[in-house]
Amino acid sequence: MIAANTNILARFLVRDVEEQARKVKELVDNGAILYINEVVLSELSWVIQKMYGYTKEEFVWAIDFLFETEGFYFFDQVIVKRALSDFLNTSADFSDCLINQININQGVETITFDKKASKLKGMQLLK
Repeated sequence: MIAANTNILARFLVRDVEEQARKVKELVDNGAILYINEVVLSELSWVIQKMYGYTKEEFVWAIDFLFETEGFYFFDQVIVKRALSDFLNTSADFSDCLINQININQGVETITFDKKASKLKGMQLLK
């Protein structure tokens, strides 16, 4: 297993640099497993929504696509799926949803000054 950086996933998903997308596909087609950690996933959310104009739903579809594609391994698929669900059903940013789900998994509550994020179950607005 090797870890993927954000640009590897962005190129694979967006295919804006076809040669790089092809290299990633060849890598996984040849049996490589690409590990996706929390930071990369959070960055990917920002990159493909802000830089490439993906909607919230398109971002979730992209992650679901990676779940279903052989060769990609997430740090914790259950946490990611819970964060994606929160993201779709609230106005919080994906990064906040992911942070919250990671912390819930550790048995801790998250404090925040972000009013949107504070509406997530497990988050508390610090006043």
